[in-house]
Amino acid sequence: MIPEATVDQILKTVNIADYIGQVVQLHKAGQNLFGLCPFHEEKTPSFSVSESKQIFHCFSCGRGGNVYKFVMDLENVSFPEAVAKVAAFANIPLDVQVTQTVQDAPEVTQQKTILNDVKDLYHHILVNTKTGEAALAYLTERGLSQETIATFELGYAPADNKLVKAFLDNRKIDYQVQRETGLFVENQDGELFDRFVDRIMFPLKNEVGAVVGFSGRVLQKADQQAKYLNSPETTVFNKRDLLFNLDLAKSQFKLADGALLFEGFMDVISAYQAGIKNGIASMGTSLTNEQLQLLAKRTHQLTVCYDGDAPGLAAANRAVDILGEQNRLASGVVVLPNGQDPDEFIKASGAEAFKAQVQKRLTPTAFKLFFLKQGQDLTNDEAKLTYIKASLATVAKLRQPVERAVYLQQIAKDTGINEQTLAQQLPRPQAVVQTSVHMATPQVKFDRYQRAQRELLAFVLHDELVQARLVNNNFVFPDARYQDLFNAWLQYLAANHQPDIATFSDTLEPDQANLLADVSMQNLAPMSDEVIDDLLALLGTVPLRQQLQSLKTQLAQAQQLNDQEAMRSLSQQYFGLLRQLKA
Repeated sequence: MIPEATVDQILKTVNIADYIGQVVQLHKAGQNLFGLCPFHEEKTPSFSVSESKQIFHCFSCGRGGNVYKFVMDLENVSFPEAVAKVAAFANIPLDVQVTQTVQDAPEVTQQKTILNDVKDLYHHILVNTKTGEAALAYLTERGLSQETIATFELGYAPADNKLVKAFLDNRKIDYQVQRETGLFVENQDGELFDRFVDRIMFPLKNEVGAVVGFSGRVLQKADQQAKYLNSPETTVFNKRDLLFNLDLAKSQFKLADGALLFEGFMDVISAYQAGIKNGIASMGTSLTNEQLQLLAKRTHQLTVCYDGDAPGLAAANRAVDILGEQNRLASGVVVLPNGQDPDEFIKASGAEAFKAQVQKRLTPTAFKLFFLKQGQDLTNDEAKLTYIKASLATVAKLRQPVERAVYLQQIAKDTGINEQTLAQQLPRPQAVVQTSVHMATPQVKFDRYQRAQRELLAFVLHDELVQARLVNNNFVFPDARYQDLFNAWLQYLAANHQPDIATFSDTLEPDQANLLADVSMQNLAPMSDEVIDDLLALLGTVPLRQQLQSLKTQLAQAQQLNDQEAMRSLSQQYFGLLRQLKA
């Protein structure tokens, strides 16, 4: 258990906006900060952070709480794990060991255990056996050290297509369970054969480092043979939502100003060995929404560093287009000279030169203009006009006049055409729906009595005199949810806690923490005795209105039964309550 004093110290040390700002681009709007919610897809910012209260709240999905709650929801971890992550962010040492507590389903745990054991088998064959000598020599010739091979737990699947089958049979693994691992191909008779044969094996791990699949690279490529072979989709593996090396790279994103996206596994590994440890790679396909969502939970900057040859530049251009369609990640591009890939560049120029090259990041627009020039002879009028038309269409998409001016200057330098002339030829920008930073309209509509309760509770949380007035008058909120939150607040203060919303949030169940953030983040009118009087007066009518509704129901039943005496009695009561209400 982490001591309560330590939990409180960390909470008071860390500014919630600094922590959340690692993964959400926050902008000031009024008293609070706003950004796109990391918990659901949206185009208009509805995610708000209050630095004064040290809480967050999404006005669309309803999530809210302090920084610990944010980490728990984002990372799907326990409270102690969230405290440990925030403590690490603040460089505050913990005197206790925090272990992962979120448990997979038994069948998922079994699959991950099998894959991890097979990973160990492949690694053992690579580094400790004569069978793996050729594969180990290949990796060594590629410049990988023993330490790097061990860090990424690379392995070798030998030519024997029954090796893994025998390995799992020896461990008494059920036939059907083996089929579900993705490690085998099956013939018409149902017999299983190893899927990966004579390949260098790259374990594929999820964001927490669990092995979920493999990618195998051939040593000697034969005709009609794929250079890389990935595991098929299984219970634990889907290539759309996995990024190679995310488990190791994620801790480096803050230090390295975001993530660095490479084309292949060897590029990631070579860069890691060269000291660039924030590298990741997709699974041989275009970036997917799932992968971008994974990244957006951990950083707000992604830099593309693909091969410098024509196919690599074309792939980088497609990646920039994909990134341009979303608004969670800022993007940039590193272009490597002489058509080199990252691995080749590091071998030719060294680690320090590669680190320097990575710093030469082009903006998406600058890269687009660079890409459009490739293969164009700008001394040829037709080619020059083609480039001008395409480049002006790119610049026209920019909203800021200063940005447009910078890139018009670049086009003018490339083509010799006057900037003013180019500006006159800019395509008219399409009408853009403004997405100014503001609170999105809450999905839940509240009636006047709900609004009154929420406002009164918010005043209670921020003013002890209002709180004392309600306690002295034995006030009860008509809605049990608000009353329960009020009672919890009183109990929290009675335990000699300071009136702190963020710390109070830790004592609540998740639904109550969300409600607390929702109530606390309201835009309220200035508080005064008159405002409180009006709220109490309105809420004081709720019991009468509830009684009126009950009498109306009883009157309707009496009319159906034609019970004259009951109708007279109920009518007298109804109109008596109505007079009280109007008074």
